Amino acid sequence: MQEGNQIFNIAAVLPVAESFGFCDEIRKRTSGLASPQLAFSHWETIDLDPYWEPCTEEEMAHYGEKYDSQNRAKNYVNQVRKRKGLRTEEKIVMHAEKQRTLGKKK
Repeated sequence: MQEGNQIFNIAAVLPVAESFGFCDEIRKRTSGLASPQLAFSHWETIDLDPYWEPCTEEEMAHYGEKYDSQNRAKNYVNQVRKRKGLRTEEKIVMHAEKQRTLGKKK
């Protein structure tokens, strides 16, 4: 906080993949009072394989056969593919309770 006024300066590091839409979201949540400024700082690789699945018996016992946890690298790949309008391998319907058939209108 700066002395003599009510301005806060916040410095943070966030991944570029998570910064898309950040400025709009901050302005929306603060009713336009905040003015974020993003600047590139550095880069580093993510040591995760986005397409990793458990294959040994030990991994299946530890993670389960389907590995339902979120893979951060896979999430980033899917976000980029969605922004570019490319196909992703995500399920649209997770738990369907009802199925509805629409009739043809004449």
